[in-house]
Amino acid sequence: MEDKRIEKADFSKEQLEEHYYQCTFEKCNFAEQTIGRVMFEQCTFNECNFSLVKTNNTSWLNALFTGCKMTGIDFSGSNRFGISLKFKDCLLSYALFTEMKLQGTSFTNCDLQNADFMETDLSKSIFTECELCYASFHHTNLEEADFTTAHNYSLNPTANRLRKAKFSRYGLEGLLSGLGIKIVD
Repeated sequence: MEDKRIEKADFSKEQLEEHYYQCTFEKCNFAEQTIGRVMFEQCTFNECNFSLVKTNNTSWLNALFTGCKMTGIDFSGSNRFGISLKFKDCLLSYALFTEMKLQGTSFTNCDLQNADFMETDLSKSIFTECELCYASFHHTNLEEADFTTAHNYSLNPTANRLRKAKFSRYGLEGLLSGLGIKIVD
């Protein structure tokens, strides 16, 4: 399917095509589905529900998600070849990005509480105004990542790669807490 606008489709009842190119999905429901070998290429998802979705070999090539509910989505089963994701105003709490290569991914005003980024390559990624309370970063490549406006993260500098990563002075507590250091006023 190419260059189509798909509105309010319920993919718990409707079958997905194998390939979508430059399509826009508006207020569609994918919740609790397993999305198999589907390719989304240069697609936009606006206000869609992806809660508890599992991605089994799903291809995301230049996919943009805006205002989507994605609680518990498991991206870790996605096809990793050419993956490119961008998120804006999304609820991504409990999302799984484990062991993925997501260099340069942009997260803008997203709720990433309890998200799992363990062993993920997030080099050059940007976390603009994101909530990262209890997000898991372990053996994560965060080189040149930008956390200057991110909130409530906790990163252990000895367990993650942070060379040239950017942090505001107000977020330094999130780096020191992983070392067991307490900051007192």
